[in-house]
Amino acid sequence: MKVNMSVLAMLAVATLAVLALTYRVTTAPERIQQRLASAKATCANTGGQWVKVGREESCQPAAERGKN
Repeated sequence: MKVNMSVLAMLAVATLAVLALTYRVTTAPERIQQRLASAKATCANTGGQWVKVGREESCQPAAERGKN
């Protein structure tokens, strides 16, 4: 049986795509936590306050805190 190189190449690409997808899905919670920690730190460093309204979290700049 002769193996077609294009079939092997497509199989290799599909395998790598599945492996990459698996890696991204398994590391997603860690990356989300790092991004959230970075956003909170940036908010605090700029004088803002991290607030949670319902399920939404965001940075409230110092200039807007006095208005509410």
